[in-house]
Amino acid sequence: MSQLHQMATEDLLLALGPEIEDVDEETFDLFSQDRRLDGLGMLDPKASEIDITVAGRDFTIKQSLGILNSSSDSGTTGAVLWKTSVAFANWIIKPENILMQHGFLDGNKTILELGCGSSGILPHILASRMQEYVATDQQHILKTLKANLVTHAAAQITKSKKADNIRILALDWETSDVSLTLTSNGLASGADIIVACDCIYNYALIEPFTQTCAEICRMRTAHHGEDGHLRPTVCVLAQHLRQPEVFDEWLDRFMRGFRVWRVPGDVLSTEVGEESEFVVHLAVLR
Repeated sequence: MSQLHQMATEDLLLALGPEIEDVDEETFDLFSQDRRLDGLGMLDPKASEIDITVAGRDFTIKQSLGILNSSSDSGTTGAVLWKTSVAFANWIIKPENILMQHGFLDGNKTILELGCGSSGILPHILASRMQEYVATDQQHILKTLKANLVTHAAAQITKSKKADNIRILALDWETSDVSLTLTSNGLASGADIIVACDCIYNYALIEPFTQTCAEICRMRTAHHGEDGHLRPTVCVLAQHLRQPEVFDEWLDRFMRGFRVWRVPGDVLSTEVGEESEFVVHLAVLR
């Protein structure tokens, strides 16, 4: 990695303040605050369609209630829209966003979203700013995602010059060969940014999620010698604060492989700020 890109990453991390050192302290600090915890976090689990304005744009979101209410062993949560995705989208698109201020969201960068779900909100609002947006989830979620992205594109008054830079890939953290999946789709160097919204909501997901993040980040590390302009991958993780025990175990496991910072409240919007029910962390591979 060139010195210039090393400095850019260090500048971003310095702007975040102190690195998290103590898992229990971080958990206590987050869950002892008077946050507006409000149910599981689904926007409307009974509606087949939701009309919503996000980041100043009007969306009609199709939801797959059949998948949500099924007894399948496959994941069902991606079938509906979650509050975390809406709050995160409203924050990350703002010009004063810390990632934009430090040049991490621009036309030379690739975002890979884990567990993107079916709404298509984040790829739609961010793709025009990026070189490429890679939306990933389990195979059975992707049909509704594709349908929503078609609807979003048709409703867009001003067509983006980058309307074709959203890529959709099936990626299951527990069963997919992550490196093979990405390499075979032209992503041998991974991604500049990993985004994940509300992906950790039970103990079973902690290990496969952490391993998937680490494997993608290691792909970027492996290419440093071949392509010196590549920055290390930055993970941007938004979570709805539900269960302190699950959060604590996730953070403990994640910090074994990653350095982690909480995005401070003074650089967050009201949607994901200190008085909301959400938190955003940034992380880089150790």
